[in-house]
Amino acid sequence: FIFVRTLSDKWGTKINGYLQASHFAIFTFVVEWHCNCNIRFFCQPEDLKNTNREHSLCICNHRGEVDWLLGYTLLERLNCLEGCKGLIKKEAMYLPVIGWKMWFSDYMFLSRSWVKDQKIIRKTCKTWSSCDPLINRNFYVLYAEGTRFTPPKHKASVKFCKERGIEPFRNVLYPRTKGAVEVISQLADSLGCVYDVVFAFPGTNNPGIWSMFAGKSTDVDIYFRRIGIEDVPKDDKNDIADFVVQQFRDKDELLDYHKTHQRFPGNQYPLPKRLKSLVMFYVWSLVTIPPGITFLYYLVINQCYYMLLFLGIFYILGGLTSHKIISAANVQKSAPPGTEKQKGA
Repeated sequence: FIFVRTLSDKWGTKINGYLQASHFAIFTFVVEWHCNCNIRFFCQPEDLKNTNREHSLCICNHRGEVDWLLGYTLLERLNCLEGCKGLIKKEAMYLPVIGWKMWFSDYMFLSRSWVKDQKIIRKTCKTWSSCDPLINRNFYVLYAEGTRFTPPKHKASVKFCKERGIEPFRNVLYPRTKGAVEVISQLADSLGCVYDVVFAFPGTNNPGIWSMFAGKSTDVDIYFRRIGIEDVPKDDKNDIADFVVQQFRDKDELLDYHKTHQRFPGNQYPLPKRLKSLVMFYVWSLVTIPPGITFLYYLVINQCYYMLLFLGIFYILGGLTSHKIISAANVQKSAPPGTEKQKGA
């Protein structure tokens, strides 16, 4: 990949997109086949016409631990997974394999220090904007709340709003507009639209990531609405901030409706799961597992105990690192909006 991208950024990006889609299809396999989750999509058919022709920004609510899995699943069913790029905590860069893949795919890794993050946002957005949508269309995923919704964080968000004379939100957190405004203003000239995406779980269900990996099924509703870039403010940062806040005001009302009716308004759109994630899971299994077993057998037969010890330590450290990073992002450990740590982001 590095060699190809050095020779041709166009083909390097395209090849990396295909590799990303095949790799991340493993995660959509967890949602669609391993858990067999019941996912209902609510959108208008015309909102899906240009998904393969333009760069798009998805502004999502951050409901729980599995939002990223659901986001990948949505893009997989839209056949847009190869162009997925997100704004994510820099700690995720150190996740074995998946973090490295995100780095190769030009994800935006943020430290939540505005002085540093503003430079990162501008640099990364410049790279994103240079991509030709006819070659590789991108979906930029933004969780503007900055953290997951929990009762303590909602309480902090309500306090934050009341102190500033803003009507509090009931089902979402007040969005952190500074970073969102910077992203939209930097990408505006290359975007075709903004997608309003809302995740909800019928009843009191709110699945955790480990329960999904364990195979526990769940019901999920996803609302999807296209907003043409001509309807998005681009120049005045105050107008952009108001636009972002209004998106979350709309999400709040949609989630109120969902609580009452256990569904989103409008018609349910058939967006069936595809065989790709199932096929890619078995392809990667065949590519990695037999050679791995063969290599271990070779080490045992040839009494390469130091190498076996090294591999054992490597995998244990990799597993502990992954667990620590995921646990650090647990819903109870992220700082709530309005705290001193978050004010700059």
